Amino acid sequence: MSSPVDVAREGVLDETRQSASPLRRGRDLLLPVKRLVERGRGVRPPLTDDEHNERVLYGEMFFQAIAGAGALSFTSIFLVRLGAPNYLVGLLSSLPALLIILTVLPNGAFVQRQKDLVKVANLSRLTFRLVVATFGFLVYLPAGLAPFVLVAAQSLIAVPSSVLEIAHSTIVGQATSPRRRPAMLSTRMAVHGVVAVAVGLLVGQWLDRVPFPLNYQVLFVSALVAGVGSILILRRIRLSRLRPNAVVMRSRAGIREMFSLINRTPLFRRYTIASFIYRLGLQLPMALFAIYRVRTLGSSDAWIAILLTVERIISVVVYMLLSRVLTRPGIRSRLWISCVATALFPVTMALARTPEQLLISAVASGLFSPGMDIFLSNTLFQVSTEEDRPTFVAANSFLANLTSFVAPMIGTLLADGISIHAALIVGGVVRALGGVAFWRLKVGVDEPSAEAVD
Repeated sequence: MSSPVDVAREGVLDETRQSASPLRRGRDLLLPVKRLVERGRGVRPPLTDDEHNERVLYGEMFFQAIAGAGALSFTSIFLVRLGAPNYLVGLLSSLPALLIILTVLPNGAFVQRQKDLVKVANLSRLTFRLVVATFGFLVYLPAGLAPFVLVAAQSLIAVPSSVLEIAHSTIVGQATSPRRRPAMLSTRMAVHGVVAVAVGLLVGQWLDRVPFPLNYQVLFVSALVAGVGSILILRRIRLSRLRPNAVVMRSRAGIREMFSLINRTPLFRRYTIASFIYRLGLQLPMALFAIYRVRTLGSSDAWIAILLTVERIISVVVYMLLSRVLTRPGIRSRLWISCVATALFPVTMALARTPEQLLISAVASGLFSPGMDIFLSNTLFQVSTEEDRPTFVAANSFLANLTSFVAPMIGTLLADGISIHAALIVGGVVRALGGVAFWRLKVGVDEPSAEAVD
């Protein structure tokens, strides 16, 4: 979202353009011709800061996808392979969320005070990946202890992970203009999908062909290597959109301050209500996916990798299509429909009776998750001011992780109390209700005037 300084600067530029001399106007008209001639001669015009930053974020996403499609996608599967009970698989999502709930608001205040957000993000990422790299070696602990240590370690690194999320979201918000941002987010996720497809296929074959635990040990170490690549790439970003009027948060950053922020920002308040409902449905069946695939249907690691690959290939195509149309406000305003459609993923999974039938849920996820991802991310930028964005991101993360803490435990309780099939369907129904809430509250429809000026 543009700051008052940006808006004022653009006003000055508009006046300058209006008062430009006829000669200056003539030069401006000939500029496209000049660029075309330079391209014909092999001379490339210099990249703007927006273009440079977008390329940096695409390169960073390349390395991020390696870890995301590899180690981070198979952590819950590894936990199941270690013989963890259902409740512990649920805690793998819930406990990290609880740690984030307790620390994210102070972390937001910390990030708000920092001048070098790239350094904060990189140090947080390095800490997170160092711990992940050790997961594969937990098998050498006494029998039965490894699953508990894994869940404890995953919970503790949620603290630097929340710092990374806040700092990185702020960086993405500053990296390019609001007009270019939706297409950038879509292209970035398309890059992720392309890399994830290749990595996912390789990981599936690797896990099936290499003996346990060596296969998982190498997989988790690769997350650290990819993290170093992300760190080196992100250091090249140019953050010229510094927050000139950034307000340093009070030393106390708690629940009262968060609700005060929500109450005095109507756009953010409506987004918060709808996203809270939707994320309950998003997280409720989250711990059940690995259990259903492995224990209920008996899927192999290779087949799970194929399912993820199908999902990612479809997502890449959808992200690329969206990147071409998301500059139109009307398209962005209708992305809430994809949130409703994501209900098909858990519902179709619940209806599957063989591993092969899980392909239907993979296709559903690939078709509709991209629109949901972009809608949630871009709408958060729309409803938050640039100078205080770390505070808004922290508040959003607090509420998102509140659902991540509560919902997976509800899901496992439902699975044990009624059936895992019914629990998956309940999750789908709540997702659909949350998507409708975005429409009813007109979230993402009314864009702030500051961004409209950009």
